[in-house]
Amino acid sequence: MKVLDVGCGTGSLCLALAPHFREVIGIDPDERMLQLAIEKAGSEYGNVSFQPYGMLDLDKEDQFRQMDAVLCFGNTLVHLGSEEDILEFLRQAKATLKPGGKLMIQIINYDRIFNEKIDGLPTIENDSIKFVRNYHYTDRSALDFETILSIKESGEEIRNTISLFPILKDELIRLVQKAGFHDILVYGNFKRDPYLPGSIPLLLQATS
Repeated sequence: MKVLDVGCGTGSLCLALAPHFREVIGIDPDERMLQLAIEKAGSEYGNVSFQPYGMLDLDKEDQFRQMDAVLCFGNTLVHLGSEEDILEFLRQAKATLKPGGKLMIQIINYDRIFNEKIDGLPTIENDSIKFVRNYHYTDRSALDFETILSIKESGEEIRNTISLFPILKDELIRLVQKAGFHDILVYGNFKRDPYLPGSIPLLLQATS
């Protein structure tokens, strides 16, 4: 069995999947992340490879064909900037999968973010750092995610802001259906507990 991890980052999920699949391919456009993934894998994982591609590059390589599963975790999907781009990714994922193959997507539950008007994630703080994460609402179709990392010893402060496309549950299901998937299931976490409006993540599974 073959699996494609879209937005693999430093490869932790790929390495965890390696014992369970014949071939694992991780893709990410950030080559610094991929280098860390390659170093982490070392020579122990002969069935794992990493490639410098983004979410809309699934049609670029024949090696991405006939997958048994396509995974897109870690809130990666909402880094695409529009509904049109998300639909294009879903169509490419459909073409990548074998008939009966599985698509699995994990994002933040943005229904909860908007309904409860949540303005950030819990601050992470220890003796060395303070990590603040804020949401700034621009309009219904965009959400700016700001991070502020303060390094206590040096006093250095590192700020970063990225724009996200905060797709809601029903919109995502509609696009997955439009891309040609069926048997769509939505869960509230990786334990596959039922999805609730207050669920923190949203996990979607669909069949090609």
